[in-house]
Amino acid sequence: MQNIYKRLQQAEAMANAQKDEMMETLQAAYNRAVEAENEEDAATYARKIRNKLLEESDARMTIDRLGLIVPSGSSFTAWLSFLRGLGDVLLGSWAKYRQALRDLTEQAGFPLDIQFPTKPDED
Repeated sequence: MQNIYKRLQQAEAMANAQKDEMMETLQAAYNRAVEAENEEDAATYARKIRNKLLEESDARMTIDRLGLIVPSGSSFTAWLSFLRGLGDVLLGSWAKYRQALRDLTEQAGFPLDIQFPTKPDED
């Protein structure tokens, strides 16, 4: 049984390495397109990077990762705490980060002069 867990860890490490390598490849391709002032390619690679970052942050926004406990009662008071917590999540740093990623194409310098948003600290 221990061997299975070790193999799973190795497979996960390999997958993460490939994912990192892919992001580095996309970043390099984007940088080359910017240097060549190729707006079409720069836009394509910027969107691919953005989509990959959104995909990587999807898990942060799934309901089971939000740490919210759904109340069992039906009174307003029972749900108030839950609703406040949900509001905090929907307006929190990860939600803002994801919105900034979605708004990437609206930046004034898109696609040749853009700033990718900074990923929030791991909570």
